Amino acid sequence: MGGCCCRNPTSPYPTVPMEFMDSLKSKTQLKPTQIQYLYNRFCQISGEYRPNQVQKYNFYSGLLSLNPLLPTILNCMFGDKNVITFVEFAMFLSTFQAHSLKTKRGVKNEGKDRKLNYLFSMYDHNKDGRITKVDLVIIVHKLFAHMMDHLQIMRIVDTMMTEMDCTDTNQITFRDFCKAFEVFDMAEMMVTFIPEFRGRSNDDGKSSKWFCWK
Repeated sequence: MGGCCCRNPTSPYPTVPMEFMDSLKSKTQLKPTQIQYLYNRFCQISGEYRPNQVQKYNFYSGLLSLNPLLPTILNCMFGDKNVITFVEFAMFLSTFQAHSLKTKRGVKNEGKDRKLNYLFSMYDHNKDGRITKVDLVIIVHKLFAHMMDHLQIMRIVDTMMTEMDCTDTNQITFRDFCKAFEVFDMAEMMVTFIPEFRGRSNDDGKSSKWFCWK
C-alpha cells in the first residue's frame, strides 16, 4: 500500500510518509533527501520509529541539552504547545536552511522575515511584543554567563538597549529590532546546512551555523 512506512534497508528509520513529503516540498525549499534526514532526527529525538509527534521534553537529552539557548529555541519552535508534528518541526528548521546561489530573492526575503520574527521572539522572554532590559539580561546571561561576570553582562545589555531603542522608551519594539538588523544580511545569517540523506549538500552558500540537529 504505497510503502510509505516501510523502512529503508540501510536505515533504522522509516521512510517519510508521502503526505509529509508532499506538504514540505510545496511549502519549503527542502529536498526529499533533506526531508528524510530531518525525519530520521525527528524519530531519534521522539524515541519512536514511527512518530506522529514529539514532545518538548524529548529534546533535553544528549548533546542538545548542552545548548544554553535550547529552552529559548524550543519556546519558539513549540509556541504555547507541548507537542508538535514532524511537519511543524521541519518547517521551523527549514527557516534556517542555507540557501544556494540559485535561491530566488523572494524566497530569501520570506526566510529573512521569518528569522527576524523568530529571533525577536527569542529575545522577548515574556512574549508581550516588546523587548525590555530584563528580557535582554535573560538572553545575554544565557549566552555569556560562562565567560563574563554580571557587570560585563550589564554593560552589553546597556549598549544593546541604547543602540536599539529608537524611541527612548526603554523598550525595543519589533520595528526597532528590524531596523537594528538592517546592517546584516539575514538571508546569510543564522543558517545551517541540512545534510542530504547520504551526505552534505553541495549547494553554495555561506554558513554561520547557529544550531545543529545532528
